Amino acid sequence: MTIALGTFDGIHLGHQKIISRAVELARQINGTSMVFTFSNHPLSVVAPQHCPQQLVTQEYKAKLIEKLGVDVLLTLPFTPQFLKLSATEFIHLTLGNLSPKHIVVGPNYFFGYKRSGTPEFLQAAGDKYGFNVEIHPTVHIDDTIVSSTLIRQLISAGNVDQAAHLLSRPFAFTGTVIHGDKRGRQLGYPTINLKIPQQLILPADGVYAVVVTINNIQYNGVANIGNNPTFNGIHRRLEVHLLDFDDNVYGQVVSVSFLKKIRGQITFSNAEQLKIQIFEDIAAAKSYLSYVNGK
Repeated sequence: MTIALGTFDGIHLGHQKIISRAVELARQINGTSMVFTFSNHPLSVVAPQHCPQQLVTQEYKAKLIEKLGVDVLLTLPFTPQFLKLSATEFIHLTLGNLSPKHIVVGPNYFFGYKRSGTPEFLQAAGDKYGFNVEIHPTVHIDDTIVSSTLIRQLISAGNVDQAAHLLSRPFAFTGTVIHGDKRGRQLGYPTINLKIPQQLILPADGVYAVVVTINNIQYNGVANIGNNPTFNGIHRRLEVHLLDFDDNVYGQVVSVSFLKKIRGQITFSNAEQLKIQIFEDIAAAKSYLSYVNGK
């Protein structure tokens, strides 16, 4: 068995390299590849006030890992009991029964009480207990280190196209379509509304060119994130106007992939000005989507 160990928050390009290497090593020995991770970020227990927002849901994370060819995904909740384990106890309890032949980790993988376990500590344990530990090097793109922290910063700033390079895919949000204020339909541009869970990150307020997946079919669209300041809104929401689509999808789960930020959030003095801007936003989104599709 070969195991990839990590939090793997976002399954970005660096994580993909680690996991793919574990899959490769497993195939070389005709064995089983496994990803061992946690269902919650360790900081949610260690220091909840510093716990970052998630880049992906657990369901999406599992799908991304499956696409990499992994045979088994082992996901456990990180609990206060895990927090108290020493690095040696962590190795015995979590790896002792798995009998791995190879383990692959990133250079910043830490485990055990107060992060006392390091990749080098794990290598030493491997020498003692008979398994090989491979520390995968940091992944760079254009001299930039690929990291979940940087990706969060890019998304929070609305730079979704830059984040996509580090993720190796567009940043996507999956949610259930809920009823909104029906104001978009009144303006002539009906939208689907999605609830925003607090634990998930979303791009900065503004308007984006997006692709929406509904029942495995993709549709181009324009998304707005914000609190509708023109109408004195107070709750942050995600609304998407789908181009050439007007079916009823209430209650359905859809995925919104953010391709490019068109503009920031603006407060308009009246609905007519907003309608004019929406028309321009749609034109800008169509132009960008046409360019992307034509590549």
